[in-house]
Amino acid sequence: MNEEKSLPKTLKSVFSQMPAPSEVLVVDPGSVDRTSETATACGATALKGPRGRAVQMNCGARASKAPVLLFLHADTELPEGALEAVQAALCDPEVLGGCFELRFAEEAESRTLQLWSWSTRVQCCRSSRLVFGDRGIFVRRSAFEELQGYSEWPILEDVDLVMRLARQSRRSFSFVPLAVTTSARRMLEVGPIKQQLLNSCIIVAWYLGASPERLRNWYRYKMT
Repeated sequence: MNEEKSLPKTLKSVFSQMPAPSEVLVVDPGSVDRTSETATACGATALKGPRGRAVQMNCGARASKAPVLLFLHADTELPEGALEAVQAALCDPEVLGGCFELRFAEEAESRTLQLWSWSTRVQCCRSSRLVFGDRGIFVRRSAFEELQGYSEWPILEDVDLVMRLARQSRRSFSFVPLAVTTSARRMLEVGPIKQQLLNSCIIVAWYLGASPERLRNWYRYKMT
């Protein structure tokens, strides 16, 4: 929401891919800036959708005709060769989806951010329980529909989807060895260490049975 400043870089990184994407959809939940106009000007199809990230992503998936869905945050840029790497991962028929490694645009400002992004690139941390939406989640449409898409929760819908995908088989989820670059602007407002500790507490509480609705009140980011 209100992402007119971030969208041009993100969409440029998408449209510059080889092979080119068959379609690019931007779901706008009622921004008061020029998010939709910016998306259209950059070559994407702008859709109006309800508020709530999970609901917006399900809205985009329903409007899409592509056999593979890639969900990107508005401030997350794809690296060169990203779509080619997705195709390569999906050559294995057992792979149903996957994600990228992560880098932060503001890493130079924080060693905590550097450590966090490094953890996405080491084998011991490659767990479906640690995958959030800022890592660019991709999934076969058939698998997405079979799982009935994202759970329309206010928080943790990304981790939930990845864990459900990973339960299908031992090799159903792939970790692509390329890093997307995402903005840590909201995290820096709170403080990377504080936010990471809070994220960890939220995940643990969820595993122990707390509902996403209840945990939403713990979250410090502005929810859209």
